[in-house]
Amino acid sequence: MRLFLAIVVLAWASAATASAQAIDSGFVFGRDYTFERMEATRAVDDAQDKGTIRLVTYVYRPVKNDRHEVAVFSHGSTGGLAISPKEPGGGNAIPRSVMQYLVTRGYTLVAPMRRGRGESTGTYVEECSVYTGECTVGDQVKLGERGIREALLDTNAVIDQLVLGRLAPRDAKVLLVGHSRGGFLSLILAGERPGLAKAVINFSGGWYGVTDRLTGSENQQRMDDHKARLTRAAERAGVPTLWFYAAAIPSTRKACRRSCADTGRKRAAARSSSSSPSTPSPMPISRCPIRSCGSNRRMLF
Repeated sequence: MRLFLAIVVLAWASAATASAQAIDSGFVFGRDYTFERMEATRAVDDAQDKGTIRLVTYVYRPVKNDRHEVAVFSHGSTGGLAISPKEPGGGNAIPRSVMQYLVTRGYTLVAPMRRGRGESTGTYVEECSVYTGECTVGDQVKLGERGIREALLDTNAVIDQLVLGRLAPRDAKVLLVGHSRGGFLSLILAGERPGLAKAVINFSGGWYGVTDRLTGSENQQRMDDHKARLTRAAERAGVPTLWFYAAAIPSTRKACRRSCADTGRKRAAARSSSSSPSTPSPMPISRCPIRSCGSNRRMLF
C-alpha cells in the first residue's frame, strides 16, 4: 500500500513539474499583461431572481503593443449541467492560449461571466439537468429562446458598462470571440447589434449539443434551429467571420456546409436585386471548407 501511495505521489509530482515546465515563460503576468476583475450589473425581475445581479468580468490588458482595441470572449455552457455553473475552470475559463494569442497582438481581452456563472450572481437559467431528471432533452430546446435572450442581456450589459466608453471609445468596434455556446452567442450578438462588431471568431459554436442520447429527429431539430438563427445573424452582421469546427463530426460538417451555402445564395440574390450600385454589398461567403466555415476575407488581427 505504501509503495502504491509513493508511486501515486511521484506520478502527481512529475505531472505537476511537467505542467510547470510547459508554461510559456515568454508570456507572463506583470511584464506582458495585466489582470483586473471588474463588475457590471443589470436588473432582473423573474421567477428566479428579483433585484440587481452582478456580472463579474475578467480583463487582460497588454503591456506591450497596445492597439487600444477590445476583444470580448464569451464562455461555453455546462454541458447540460454536467458540471456546476459555479465550478472554476471548465466552461467558465478562457483558454490561456486564446488569451495569449489576442493579448500579444495588442487586444484588451474582456471575459464576462454570465448570470449565475462563476463569480457572477443570480440564478443560472440557460440550462436544466437531464442527468438528474430535472428536465427532458426536449425541455432543453424550449429553454433556448430564453437562454439566448438572457445571455445577450448579460453580454450587452458588460459591453455597455465596461467596454464602450471605458476600456474603448464609445464608438469603437469590438472583436467578438467565443467557444461552443459562446461562439454561437458571438455570432448572434453581431447580428443583433450591427455596427458593434469588427469581426467574429467562432470556435465550435452551437447553443444545443448534438448527442447520442437524442433521436435522429431531435438532433435534426437542434441543427435546424442553429441553422436558422445563424443564417439570420450572418445576413444582419455584415462583418468578417471565422468558424472552426471539427472535420470528424459528420453532423457538424454537413450543417456547416449547408448553412454557408444557403447564406451565400441569399446574399448573392440580395446583391443581384439591389438597384443602387453605390449600396455596399453584404460580405460574401464564397467557400465552405470542412475545417472552417465562413468568409474568405482575411481577419483583421
